[in-house]
Amino acid sequence: MKHTTAVLIAGAAVSAAVATVGIVRIRQEKRHHGDRIEIAAARVQMEWLNQMATDQDLAKLWAPEDMSAEEYMGLMLANRQLCAFGLRDRLGLVSEEQRDLYASGLMKNKVVRAYWDRFGGLRTEEAAAAKDERAVSFTALLGRAARDYPAAV
Repeated sequence: MKHTTAVLIAGAAVSAAVATVGIVRIRQEKRHHGDRIEIAAARVQMEWLNQMATDQDLAKLWAPEDMSAEEYMGLMLANRQLCAFGLRDRLGLVSEEQRDLYASGLMKNKVVRAYWDRFGGLRTEEAAAAKDERAVSFTALLGRAARDYPAAV
């Protein structure tokens, strides 16, 4: 093999390796950007839920007509717990075993169950309408945990 051919082959190999590293880096940066967006959106939602759960006047404005502000405030605290769990799940911080454990643990709380009974269908519809497979999977998990609650006790 000629020296120039060997140099060209080596150069091509180095270029391919650099391109591969670049592609991996771009994909990684895209994922991290997505994670940052998820966290920022969750922060806004959690702040809203905190306000709903602690400000009775605000809760009165947003509570369904057939629900007291106090009851709505409790349900928003439950929603906050579910949202925090959902964020951890979306970021990949929860294993499959933990998902089941946490979901069934949350459903042991009567306020969380009351929230799910009232708004679980809406969350399921939202996930389906968004065509978000992760959200669909998460709401299905919560739905199963709610249905299995009496057996889990």
